[in-house]
Amino acid sequence: MPGTRSRLSIRNRVLLLSIIPMLVLATILGSYFIYSRLADNTDKLIERGQIMVDLLASAAEFGVISGNQYQLRVLSQKTRRSHTEVLDILFYDDNFDLLHRSDHFTVGLSPESPALQSTSNQWIFLSPIVSSALLTDNNPELNIHASEPEQIGWVAVVLSTHSNIAARQEMLRNSLLLISLGLMLTVILASRFGRRITQPIRGLSQVVERLEAGHLDTRAATTHTAGELGLLARGINRMAARIQASSQEQEQQINRATRQLTSTLRHLERQNEELTVARREADEANRSKDEFLARMSHELRTPLTSVLGFSRLLEQTGQSAEQRHYCSIINQTSSLLLTIIDDILDFSRLQSDAIQLEQIPFDPTRCFSNLLQMQAPMAQEKGLQLSSDLDPELPPALLGDPTRIGQILTNLLSNAIKFTDHGEVCFRVRAQRQASTCRLELSVQDTGIGISEQQQQHLFKAFIQADNTISRRFGGSGLGLVIAHRLTQLMGGEIRLSSEAGRGTCVHLSLSLPLADVDTVVSSLHPAETWPHTASSYQLPCRLRVLLAEDNEFNRLLLHKVLSRAGAEVVEARTGVEALQIFQQQPIDMVLMDVHMPQMDGIRASREIRRHTASLPIIALTANVMTHEHEALLQAGVNEILLKPVDLSTLFRLMSLHCPVGEGTAAGGHVCAAVPALLDQVDTGELHTELQQQAQSVCAAVRSGRFEQIRTHTHQLLGLAGLYQLPELETVVAELHQAAVAESLESCWRSSYRLTRLIEHRQYV
Repeated sequence: MPGTRSRLSIRNRVLLLSIIPMLVLATILGSYFIYSRLADNTDKLIERGQIMVDLLASAAEFGVISGNQYQLRVLSQKTRRSHTEVLDILFYDDNFDLLHRSDHFTVGLSPESPALQSTSNQWIFLSPIVSSALLTDNNPELNIHASEPEQIGWVAVVLSTHSNIAARQEMLRNSLLLISLGLMLTVILASRFGRRITQPIRGLSQVVERLEAGHLDTRAATTHTAGELGLLARGINRMAARIQASSQEQEQQINRATRQLTSTLRHLERQNEELTVARREADEANRSKDEFLARMSHELRTPLTSVLGFSRLLEQTGQSAEQRHYCSIINQTSSLLLTIIDDILDFSRLQSDAIQLEQIPFDPTRCFSNLLQMQAPMAQEKGLQLSSDLDPELPPALLGDPTRIGQILTNLLSNAIKFTDHGEVCFRVRAQRQASTCRLELSVQDTGIGISEQQQQHLFKAFIQADNTISRRFGGSGLGLVIAHRLTQLMGGEIRLSSEAGRGTCVHLSLSLPLADVDTVVSSLHPAETWPHTASSYQLPCRLRVLLAEDNEFNRLLLHKVLSRAGAEVVEARTGVEALQIFQQQPIDMVLMDVHMPQMDGIRASREIRRHTASLPIIALTANVMTHEHEALLQAGVNEILLKPVDLSTLFRLMSLHCPVGEGTAAGGHVCAAVPALLDQVDTGELHTELQQQAQSVCAAVRSGRFEQIRTHTHQLLGLAGLYQLPELETVVAELHQAAVAESLESCWRSSYRLTRLIEHRQYV
């Protein structure tokens, strides 16, 4: 075919281009015309048949009811005389028994036959005959008793298709004749005018071919060309001239665009380099933020470990009422500070999407009961009634993060108790079980001070409380509801609040959690059922040689005395290097490993110890809540991770779980003596000596400009100041620490001078 097309002349091509569209158009239009006419003819036949059968059904009502065949025969005869295509009319009673018909050929009908059916030469229309209640039209008073129209028979009309077929054939002949005449006329006209068109077109095509070949100076002859072809020839000439000029201009533009593109690419390259630097700086800022949070966590939690530990042990000593009051204040303020630290760190992790929710099985009833028990002392102290209403339909096991759920509810319950002076706090739980999940509807309602509608708009904003006076009166960071709100969103739940000033508050929490296996929950919670909480019942099931690696002097003193009184032999190390040397030189049963230590941190030390033994239990002590540090500890081979401030009950439980049983241990469940109730206080003279040594070291570091050593000593001094509640000392040391971080030698000199005078004159007491 390609060879055939190339051998055709322009005249033949013009002829084909004229005939083919006409042929296609004639075929389409003719087919559409024939189809439309045939469809119209058929539709008219069906319409006539439907009208006839409907009219006959209406007219034959009386004849069918009375069985008057004469009337039915008259109707049939009149209809057949008026419509010659009617072959037969059949009337049936309500049992489909034939009453009358006009002809005697075979017709297959039944009550189930469709209203319209066709054969090769017949159309059969079937319609039911129903009573129309005509007998009551003249007696309106009977209409109220008239029954609904009912079917009393059928009527069928059989039409012949011969006339329809003849009309179709005639339409087809006429259409084909018109199409043939149109094609013949098209061929004659195309042949006549083709010659007058093809020659100029052939010349123009040659000009176009030369232009395509790059001969832009070629022009078409216009002397013997008239009409549109003349216009086309002149247009081709103008186009050739413009193409020639445009080609030259385009070449110049390409050169300019190439130069501009080169410049743009260089600019984009510089921008990409700047973006890369900016991204690197942003990543570095994020890393700095994480390091700052880790450092602040360590700096704050480390002294809190000593404060809470010594305070709890001091409570067990013989004290005066004033001393017990002071210990209570220490515990409350330390716990409040720890809560604020945790809130700030949790908020930062939520902001950076660093919190990963657990999916573990837990018992919701036990979880909620434990939360209420934890909040009961606070409510009892304020004289409040803490009530609960737990749904008995609560499932025995759910899958989720009980720690984070407890954190949310603890925030809600503690807020309700804190902001309620009298009355009650009620905790309600409703459960709606579904196929594989359970929807929990929880609410915490109080009779406290309430929140106005205007103040409610700021509740879920960070560091903002409903009223500044509330912050001064009750304290807190203003992050509790923000953290609860963000954690609820992470769990796919919803939290909402309704309140009125002076009439209390109700916080609603909705969560959907998957159902879990009951056996898994029971087995995971039974071993913890965390061990007593009182300090007088700390126990170990065997004698242990414990390697205590801790750089903070008073944290080390606290843990040493507690473990020694519990029957353990404690070997101290101040750095990771020293801990590794002791491990290599002495037999050790267990390691308590601080993370942030000089020379070698606890992560590296744990990794080195784990290289030599796979069975030695290692419990890490860290003030850092960042996930990446915990992952690094676990990868280094640590068995357990315990956050500072150290909870002694948790510490002894973990030590007991990893306590080796063998020779030299107390078999049969024998336990060592309980931790005594008294822990000797550190002598104030020893404290003053320690402070003087630290101050001298700080001054030496300032004189030599060693900022790292300054930060190390201020770290120790901050721990001492926080432990012994020395605000003046803590303020001066904090200023010195900030000056060392900023590497401002002048500020370091000024702060170190103040520190020396403060310690020498004992003004820190």
